[in-house]
Amino acid sequence: MPQRLDRRTFLSIVGLGSLSVLLAPSRATGGEKPPVPGALLIAKIRTPPFRDSVVLLFDHAQQGSAGLIVNKPDHQSLGRLMAQMNLPFRDRGTFERYAESEVLYGGPVGRDSEISFIHTPPGRWAPSWSLGKVGVTRTPELLRDLAAGTARLEQVVACLGVSGWAPGQLQGEIAGGHWQVLYAEPQALPGLLFDTPPCDRFDKARTLPEGRPVSIPRHAI
Repeated sequence: MPQRLDRRTFLSIVGLGSLSVLLAPSRATGGEKPPVPGALLIAKIRTPPFRDSVVLLFDHAQQGSAGLIVNKPDHQSLGRLMAQMNLPFRDRGTFERYAESEVLYGGPVGRDSEISFIHTPPGRWAPSWSLGKVGVTRTPELLRDLAAGTARLEQVVACLGVSGWAPGQLQGEIAGGHWQVLYAEPQALPGLLFDTPPCDRFDKARTLPEGRPVSIPRHAI
C-alpha cells in the first residue's frame, strides 16, 4: 500500500464507512467543489463526531482521503504529551513553550496511536504534506525535534487521531450535502489555524476569502 496512509490506519478508515448511516438525510445539490489537499471541509452533519467541525483536508487520492478536525480541543497540552513520553527537553524554556500548547481532536481514527502536526512553515519530515503556507506532518520524529529545540517551526499545533474516508466516500458525502468545501486563500489559513481560538474557528472558516485550490501533491520534503 502507498505511504499516504499506513495499512492499520487505512483499514480503520474503511471501517468508518459505517458512520454514513448516521448522517442526516440531505439532497444532493450538484456542482460541488471537488475535495483537494488544502481545502477546508465545513460540516453540515448533525451527528457526532463531525457535528460543527472544520476539517483541514491534507490527502485525497484513489486510496481514500484524510484530514484533521481543527476546531475541537482535546483538553490536554502538547507539553504534557511530550512529558508522558519521557522526551528530553533542551531546556525549561522549550518545555514552557509547549506546556500551554493545546492539543486538538484530529478525528475518531487512531486516537491511541495517531498524532499529527499542523505547522508553519512546511517542514522536512516524512511523511509530510505541503499545503501552501501550512504543512502537515505525521511522524514521531517531529515530536522529538520539538523537545530538542531543533524543529525550527514558527507555529505548531498537535492533533490526536485522524479523520478518514474510504475511496469515493468523501465525494459521496459532499454530493449528499454533508460538507461545504472551501478553498481558503493560502494567506488566510495560518490566521485560522493558529491565531483564532478553536471555539471561534467554525464561524471564522465560513467567512474566509476564497481562492484557488492549493492542489499541491503529497511529498516528503
